[in-house]
Amino acid sequence: MISAVNGVVPVMDMYRLRIEPVLDRILKQEKVTIIDDDYDKLIFLLLSNMPLNDLMKFSDMNINHQIRGLMEKDEISAIIESGKPHIRKISKFDIRHKEALRLYLKEYFQLFFPKLAQSMHFETAEFKDKELISLFGDHEDPEQLKIADMLIMIQITINQTLQWIMIHWEQQGTKMSFFDERMFHLFSGIYYQYRKIVLPIAMFTDKAKWRVPVSRKYKMELQDIPINEFSFQLIKLKEFKAEDFEQKAPENPLTWAYLPLTDYPKSKRVEIKAKAINGIAKTAETEKGKATLASLVDHTLRLSNEENNMYHELIEKELQFEEANMLNSIEELGIEKGREKGREEEREEVLLNIMKSGMVNIDQIVKLTGIGSDYIKRIASKFNISLSSYQSA
Repeated sequence: MISAVNGVVPVMDMYRLRIEPVLDRILKQEKVTIIDDDYDKLIFLLLSNMPLNDLMKFSDMNINHQIRGLMEKDEISAIIESGKPHIRKISKFDIRHKEALRLYLKEYFQLFFPKLAQSMHFETAEFKDKELISLFGDHEDPEQLKIADMLIMIQITINQTLQWIMIHWEQQGTKMSFFDERMFHLFSGIYYQYRKIVLPIAMFTDKAKWRVPVSRKYKMELQDIPINEFSFQLIKLKEFKAEDFEQKAPENPLTWAYLPLTDYPKSKRVEIKAKAINGIAKTAETEKGKATLASLVDHTLRLSNEENNMYHELIEKELQFEEANMLNSIEELGIEKGREKGREEEREEVLLNIMKSGMVNIDQIVKLTGIGSDYIKRIASKFNISLSSYQSA
């Protein structure tokens, strides 16, 4: 943030203010996302290589040309390259987040939107992930939509009247520039397609403590004429203190599944995992639910060998972690053993969970699971699931 002393802005800050809008437009055009510290370093390097005495006289076009020329310098190029988008690797962690929401949609809204949950009819929920991918396949990254986004149609009572609404939910693992604009884009397309109220929700599961928060609003205006103001619900799990979060809804299994994603000292990692697994064992009613949420915890909070030994010692000795001790470890739940043991029924369950999550590309499923394409096709045929093959653009 630029500050003025006695109403006077320092000269270097004036130069920064001059090039920032031009640089931001370039980064947006190039689809580059740069974290705060690297952004400050980039500004410094650019100003160090620009003729500052004449900078305030240059047009935006001239500054644009200079910045693009400087982007070829090694140090500046390295920062730009680090911020370019990479293909997001499909992980079991992402799949577990979506599966957790499918199994515990009611509990999710009871946890984060308790007042709204009272009016929602969860038995009417329809998951429309494929429709979302179809709707935005030409404009958004289809793989990103398969991994992170869900579209749900559900009935809700509004003013004593029953009506359908749409929920766009996204799990986001990293902070993104222009995220507010992306959410507005998706919102607009969903509303145009369905002509229903759309509730957009973004849940950030990254471990960073943001110095500059993600904007929850996207505004559009022309001079002093307001055109649009869009907002979405943003849930940043790291903003919750662990001790407060576990008291938020102790009977809700998602409280414990998300606990490792909240804020706590590093020294508490073992205890947090014990609390999370124990809480899931107590509150999740089905074996599938326990398996899914425990897997989520296992992928969220990966303990070192030393920490893992401490974890087992803790749950074996402390009576309060009796349920966690009964589960013992995530491997005993059998949700990840399909690939390791090759047992028919477990491999089938893994494949079904993946295909139900919206991933129906044979090549990607083979890459993710290591299971042969012929077997995948046979399982898909058995359950009447249509698969596709990769086609390069």
